[in-house]
Amino acid sequence: MSKIPVKRPRLMFIDMARSIAIILMLEGHFVDQTLGSRFRSPDAHFVNPDFFWYDCWHIIRGYTSPMFLTMTGLIFVYLLYANKGEPFFGNERVKKGFKRVAELLFWGYILMPKGFHILQCIGFGILGLLLTYGLYRLIKVIPLWVYYLVFSLVIFSFWAPLSKIRNEAGVIPWPYGWPNFIQNIIHAPSHRSMFPLAPHLGYTFFGAGIGVLLHTAWMNKSKWIIPGFLLATGFLMFFFSTQFLYFVHHFMTRSFGFGIEYLASGNWLFENLGMILMVLGILSLVEKLFTIKDNLFIFMGRNTLPVFVVHMIVLYGAIIHFGIAKFISRDMNSLNPYEAAIGAALFISLFAVMVYYIKPLTAFYDRILGIVFPIRKRFSKENK
Repeated sequence: MSKIPVKRPRLMFIDMARSIAIILMLEGHFVDQTLGSRFRSPDAHFVNPDFFWYDCWHIIRGYTSPMFLTMTGLIFVYLLYANKGEPFFGNERVKKGFKRVAELLFWGYILMPKGFHILQCIGFGILGLLLTYGLYRLIKVIPLWVYYLVFSLVIFSFWAPLSKIRNEAGVIPWPYGWPNFIQNIIHAPSHRSMFPLAPHLGYTFFGAGIGVLLHTAWMNKSKWIIPGFLLATGFLMFFFSTQFLYFVHHFMTRSFGFGIEYLASGNWLFENLGMILMVLGILSLVEKLFTIKDNLFIFMGRNTLPVFVVHMIVLYGAIIHFGIAKFISRDMNSLNPYEAAIGAALFISLFAVMVYYIKPLTAFYDRILGIVFPIRKRFSKENK
């Protein structure tokens, strides 16, 4: 008789984190597109006091994509590992995962045919998580979370050597002489490759490792362990990861003749992860202290793909080549900070309305364009 899997409760703090990430993305992209150049600081953060608020905004914006990528790995593997007793291809999450990969790559290349954007990066990330899970099912010697965290470190280690492949004119695409399609995935100029696999895939694999750990027995002994673990780990990574990485590097160099210079050079990646974990810890604490019910804010985080696709069309004119960017940019009809803030609020409100009516809008879309550009019918307020 097969053992009935233990049903884990939905982690509402992850939904809250995804909602925060999508809202930050909407306002970040709108402000970055429309804010005039004269209102942007030309110096490093907090060097010029006249740009204090811009610097604060710019730092916060920098955490948006790492949070998205980390959340992708965390929530996908948390749901995948809940069905670990099922055969690999009998696992419903595996089937949905491969479909999700195809969907993300489809929309990624429809929106940006000649480039490599975050949708393609997430698609390859989920594919990597599935293949790693399959490897784990074949070789059950090492815990799954170890696989994911080790792969995360390996991917982060590639960032430093790849970042050095450049000359006076800028980034040199690599591998040399390969098709643009391949170079964009690995290392290419930013206008073609905004989210290359190294280092961005490392966030997804790190989140996957955390997703597995959230299933462990010790993590669920008390309702305070998860927020405590996330806050403590995030605090240590944000404030002490640099010292720790270089300590290990120097120790290994003295003891074995080789170190982890490339990994230590990516210390800022671990600081980003530390901040993300602290935010997750705070949200997890909020979930434990208050009853979080489904609402429009939560639905925003459960419908990130349609929001992302539509915002690319409305703001940048993807597919239709006609959007806000055609009329407003940092150097053309630009906005001042107050106008950009109001515009961002209206932009977010537009997508809040879209999510509120997502079910009838999706049904209408399927009737008009569903055959040409398919979109999943499960987008709705009941989306889980």
